[in-house]
This record gives sequence, C-alpha cells and structure tokens, in this order.
Amino acid sequence: MFDWLTDDQRALREMAVTFARKEVEPIANQIDREEKTPDSLTAKAAELGLFGLYTPVEYGGSGADMVSVCLVSEEIAKASPAFAGALTVQMVLCPKTVEILGTDEQKQRMLPASASGERVIAYSQSEPGGAANIPSHLTRLEPDGDGYRLDGSKLFCTQASAQTYLVMCKTKNHAGQEGYGCIIVEAGDEGFEIAPYEHKLGWRGTNTGPISFNNVRIEKDRILGDVLTGGIAHRAANHANVLAHAATSLGCAQGMLDRTLDQVKERKLYGKHMGDLQPVSYWLAESHARLSAGRALLYENARALENGTMEPGMGSVCKGWIGDTAVDICTKLLKLWGGSGIMDSTGVHRYLRDAIAKTVAEGASEMHYAIIANQLIYGKPYLQPPAA
Repeated sequence: MFDWLTDDQRALREMAVTFARKEVEPIANQIDREEKTPDSLTAKAAELGLFGLYTPVEYGGSGADMVSVCLVSEEIAKASPAFAGALTVQMVLCPKTVEILGTDEQKQRMLPASASGERVIAYSQSEPGGAANIPSHLTRLEPDGDGYRLDGSKLFCTQASAQTYLVMCKTKNHAGQEGYGCIIVEAGDEGFEIAPYEHKLGWRGTNTGPISFNNVRIEKDRILGDVLTGGIAHRAANHANVLAHAATSLGCAQGMLDRTLDQVKERKLYGKHMGDLQPVSYWLAESHARLSAGRALLYENARALENGTMEPGMGSVCKGWIGDTAVDICTKLLKLWGGSGIMDSTGVHRYLRDAIAKTVAEGASEMHYAIIANQLIYGKPYLQPPAA
C-alpha cells in the first residue's frame, strides 16, 4: 500500500527498519525486563536524528512530515513498542508543543538541544481527577512579584532522565484572570521533586511516576504561550502525537504477528503443520486484515494532517480503534504460543502488555471515544458535551 511514498519517506523507513533490527530488537527483552533503556541505544537514536525528526530545520531538526514520523514509529515498535512509544513523546509531543507556543528565544533555547538528544523534555498533565478533567486539577500557578509561584503535583509523568518538564496547570495572571497554561520547569528548580518511579504493566524502559511543586519560582520566560491559554492552545501537538502513538500500536501488533508467523511455520501439532489447524490460520488472516485496515486508516489521516484536511476527531479514531485492535490481536496471537507465550524467555508477552499500556497512555480509548461521540452528536471534537 506504500507505492505513493516519496524517496525521502522510503529512505527514512529503511533507516528505521535497519535500526530496529540491528540495535533495538536484540535488547528489546532486556529493556522490558530491566525497565531501563540503555544510554547507548538513546545515543544511537540521537545520532540518526530521530529526536529531531519532526522538528523544523531552522531549529536543528529534519523537518520531516507526519507520514515519515509514523513510518519510523511503526518500524521501531515492531521491535520494541515501549521504546517507540517513549520516542514519540520526544519526537513529536514535546518539541511540537514548544514550536507552537514558544517565543523565538524559547524555541532557539530548547529545540536544537531537543533535536540533538541533549535535552530530554517531559510532558505532564495527569492528576488524580483525570488527565483531561481540567476543572478537577489542583496544580496552580499564582502571580508573585514580577513572576509566579507553582504549587501542586502531577501523576504518571514519564520523566526518564528529563532535564525539562512542560507542565499543564491552572493559572492566574497579574490582572486576576484565570486560565490553563503551559509552564516550563527545569529539573534543578528549588521546590521541584521527582518521586521514585512506579513499576508498570507495559511501556517499560521509561521511568513513570509522580512529580511535585512546592512554591517553585517561575519567571515570565518560563511561560509557554499565553499564561491563560497555553495549556489548551497547543492541541495541534496532541493531534500529531496521537497519530504517532497509534503508529506504535500498529507496529506493536505487527511485531507480534511477525513473530507468531515464524512460530507457526516452524511448529507441528498432531502430525500437521500448525498453520493447517483452526483457529490458527483464521486468527492469522484476521490479524493481517485488521492491521491492513488500521494501516490504511492511519496513513490516510497522517497525509491529511500534513495537508490540513484531517477531519475533526479523526486523531481520536486512529488512537482509539488502532489501540484497541492491537490489544485484541495480541491477545489472540499470544494463545497460539501455548506455554511458551507466557515465559519470559520468548519475550512475546511484552507485546500484549505494551499494547494494553498504549490504550491508556496519551488518553484512554474511552476518552477518545467520548471525543468521537461528541463530534458525531454535537459537531465538536471535545471531551465534554456542551452545556445544556
């Protein structure tokens, strides 16, 4: 289905295939088992320009399009869905947020270092009341002299070794008006604390845990965009990132199918080739069909995003449907491995665990379905229906 790819897109895809097979796949089980991504792998990804793939050329990146981002993300996810998922945050979500909201000084200060891999940026919005349930959020930015003070806490921040954090919070400007902004917090800021990370079902290899702010001083140049609207005004970054994240779910399920096909071709049961038995061949064919449909859906919308023609809510369609489909595919295919499938030695059960984690990260599937429903009913792709 990729006969329409440009030469540049094909070259990036081949680069990702080589990188995934030579560098990622041999240590994918290790990443999952040790819950740590080796610095050497991160350095190799940086050398290939993956961190800056979606960053504009004028800020040190490659300026690649969303199709290229999805191609690269899908291929890497076939080897390690966890590493690919973490990479999309650095490749798309964080730099795109800075690109949309930042002043030229902020972009010059942050994006070249992000594109080179020198500056790891984390994105934090979740609170106990829900990531998208903004009225329930308690983290606040209040005026203090000619600057501000930040207090509160966040959950499930995938910080790893981040030097910089983009924090979404309730805000108040010096005129007393309130809103929801995006704040830059640096790892060494006084009053900023990173709690021990939590062990996760899937998407291992990145440290995820709570962070807190106790009277953290925030100068004016640490505000991204308007202090009252920055937390909402970068939605285009979220739209782009859910497509990249959907690509990792697609690659996750494809990676599971590829390994299961190898297993089925080699194994015999009851005197027959395993592929001659049912429901084995049916599940393989069904998985292939559903992945083909998901791939068509994803890349049609990746192209539409670049052309400015993506319909409202379609990012959520991709994220929700492809993510849930990946879980269903991995669940069925894991059964074809028998006892080997639940053993750490084969490592294939990580695909199912990662697929499940991906239906929660970047917005749970149910949240995305709520957005789709409101688009269908009220004509607006928002989480909350309009007030009566």
